[in-house]
Amino acid sequence: MLWKAFVFGVLLASGVRARNSLFGPQDDSLFSSWSDLATAESRNQPRDVEPVTERDREPLSPDYKDPSQRKNEKPVVPSQPNKPSFDESLIPGGVIDIPAGGFPPIFGDPFRIPTLNERPGGIFDFDSDELGLPGFNGQNPGGLFGNFFSSLGEVRPWWKGPNVCIEREESTDDETEEEGRESSKNETESEEVPNFFSTSISLSNCHQTPAKYECVTKVNNHGVVKTFTVRYKCCYGYARQEGSIGCNRRVELKPLLQTLSDLNANEFKKLIEDNGLVDRFKNENLTVFAPLDQSMNEYNDKMNQFNDLNPNPQRKKRDLKNILSSDELVWNHVTDGFVDLTELINEEIIHNENQNNSIRINNYPTQNYDRLVTANCKRIAKANNLASNGIVHLVDGVMTPVGESVQDIIRNDKRLSSLLQVLESTDLLKKFKDEGHYTVFAPTNEAFDKLEQSTRDKLLRGEACAKSIISHHVTAHTVCSVAIIGNSTTHNVDGNVLNMERTLDDQLILENKAKIIETDIMGTNGVVHLIDTIIIPESALFINDALKNEKLTKFQEIIEKAGLTDEINNLDNATVFAPSDEAFEKEGAKKILEEIGDDKEKLKELVRYHTVQGKMQSCDMNNNALLKTLDNDRPLRINLYSTLPIFSNILFKATVNCARISGFDEKTCGSVIHEVNKVLVPPKKTILEVVKSDPKYSKIQKIIEGTEIEEILGQENRTITFLAPTDETLAALDEDQLKSLEDKEKAVEILKTHILTEILCCSGVGPQTWGFNSLVPTLSEQNLQIGRTGTHQIRIGRGVVTSCDNLATNGVVHSINEVFFPQRHVANVGGYFLFDF
Repeated sequence: MLWKAFVFGVLLASGVRARNSLFGPQDDSLFSSWSDLATAESRNQPRDVEPVTERDREPLSPDYKDPSQRKNEKPVVPSQPNKPSFDESLIPGGVIDIPAGGFPPIFGDPFRIPTLNERPGGIFDFDSDELGLPGFNGQNPGGLFGNFFSSLGEVRPWWKGPNVCIEREESTDDETEEEGRESSKNETESEEVPNFFSTSISLSNCHQTPAKYECVTKVNNHGVVKTFTVRYKCCYGYARQEGSIGCNRRVELKPLLQTLSDLNANEFKKLIEDNGLVDRFKNENLTVFAPLDQSMNEYNDKMNQFNDLNPNPQRKKRDLKNILSSDELVWNHVTDGFVDLTELINEEIIHNENQNNSIRINNYPTQNYDRLVTANCKRIAKANNLASNGIVHLVDGVMTPVGESVQDIIRNDKRLSSLLQVLESTDLLKKFKDEGHYTVFAPTNEAFDKLEQSTRDKLLRGEACAKSIISHHVTAHTVCSVAIIGNSTTHNVDGNVLNMERTLDDQLILENKAKIIETDIMGTNGVVHLIDTIIIPESALFINDALKNEKLTKFQEIIEKAGLTDEINNLDNATVFAPSDEAFEKEGAKKILEEIGDDKEKLKELVRYHTVQGKMQSCDMNNNALLKTLDNDRPLRINLYSTLPIFSNILFKATVNCARISGFDEKTCGSVIHEVNKVLVPPKKTILEVVKSDPKYSKIQKIIEGTEIEEILGQENRTITFLAPTDETLAALDEDQLKSLEDKEKAVEILKTHILTEILCCSGVGPQTWGFNSLVPTLSEQNLQIGRTGTHQIRIGRGVVTSCDNLATNGVVHSINEVFFPQRHVANVGGYFLFDF
């Protein structure tokens, strides 16, 4: 409730404007309409359009409000001294995971200021419809502190200067919302409760790039939601100078062909002229991705070599799909209208004039906090060169046609027939979506041939953890080879890290094992790189191999000795609790192995008792959960414990059969391994039977005989902990205390304080912390304080645990050196319950 009040207060203080409501009216005089030249439609305008004036603009709705012109609001221009320009050659490095539509916030996008809606860390999905709170993101300083800073003097933003054109967009969401409300009302048939915020409220979010300032406002007026977008940017033909107000630098606009000459794209211009395409480039508005002269010369040399080897033109077309006629080559680099690369998001697809083939635009962060831009994985060497009838982007490479999907590329390349077989046998081929963005590091047939015959055959049949192995080679975003400089990392579709490296001799290496032998085979939904070696990740190892890898060798040797290697390796969707090598050195474990000897059946029981059907990671564990093992369904019990005061719901230790889980979540082929610090043995007796079978509890046996305590300790459906006083402990009591225990009714009252209502394993007891008491509830009204002192000593109440973790089918027994007689209850402000989850 306090949080809601705080947010509401923030909204009031930060200038959230609401019309016709408690927040007061707004000024309608500041809003006008469309700009002409710089709108999306301007991409297809004729080349000689005069600059638009206010009188040429068409009015929007009377309700339109321009958030950028509100009184006392001044945008904050980010300070980026010595920032390299967009056109400079940039060196990327580090993580290159970029989702469609944005930059991960670890790098930041220099072209916009992040909002509160962007989630910190890793990859995020930016939704342009989400709005941050004004006044918190540096975009709307009119809230909270804007009025204070306004008294220090007006700072005129650059976008209020000359030669800045305005685009305005308006959309209404009321029809959809009305339908949704009507549907909801019909379903529930209940009266709709009025919403305080549904009267009238507006939220604005503004951001800017070096050449654009944009504000998006959502207005909810009695349930009718409208979205208004105002975009300020340099009018076509004008550019900003650093630190200037407005766009003062006029760009000399020349025709496209002349612009190509000025940029030294002479080879591409000559190709246009040789194919009789000059008139179209003079009379139409076009965007040209012009290859550098060096790239054109290299491409021509390759084609000449191919012509010498293949004189038959029909065979050329059949054998090399990327051979183009000269006019096709031109149109493969041209798209209609004005395409400004600063306006395109990552993974955006545009279509060229060559039978509507696609051009994929990718943005990658760089070490300079700028971005490297590619078109079909070719680096943009110089972007946004304006012409009078178009835009020229210089490209470091010749783009070949993109008409096939990633799936089709794999289907049609004979070098990838083995990969295709695995994809089909595992149904992974169906996972690719035509509208997706993928990178496939595709192992060639020769890469499959490097595997052992048995492993290769299993892979081709879809066995041997084939899904995990092949998925390790696929990402859910486009990784172009030009973005790999030095050491870089990305993530595959399973979320695992992939390491990539470009060596000093320009070799591309994946995971320090495979060479990328052919790069950037573009598809309509991603890119394919060919590699010479199959990468088998640790997560795809057989369980037996993973145990070796994790140095759990003694348990792995017992598996082999029991003759269960194949059975364990063939498990899919299983969990193994593997004892550490140190666990087998403990006296209890040595005694167990001595009793088993070479009996294979008992060894099998031991291994199977440590194995659970079903993959359970640490995040899936629940306190007091019973897991059925492969040993005739005999259960293992999971317990979770708080280890720090106050934060009892956050940090915990985990035990299985009171053995501490010391290593979590080692992934194997479809399964998971957890390391434990004890050898697990199934309990066979109830707590009552444990007490009766142990001679050190002979006196307590007599005391509980025929009482309610005896019944409780024998109940199978209980999950309790019994703190059992030993004969030595009882012998130390004085005469009055012994008489209390001889009275059956008093004995029941006393011994209920020795029964905890949860299972408390010694591994779950954390250290005592000054100022805080860890309390555990008992069957009596008294709670006991617990804590670990020193390295091993467990204190419960006034006593010390002398023997830990004697497991029973309905709980656990600890020997205690103290008898807890009833005490007067005293409130403890600093206490917390250990089992408070």
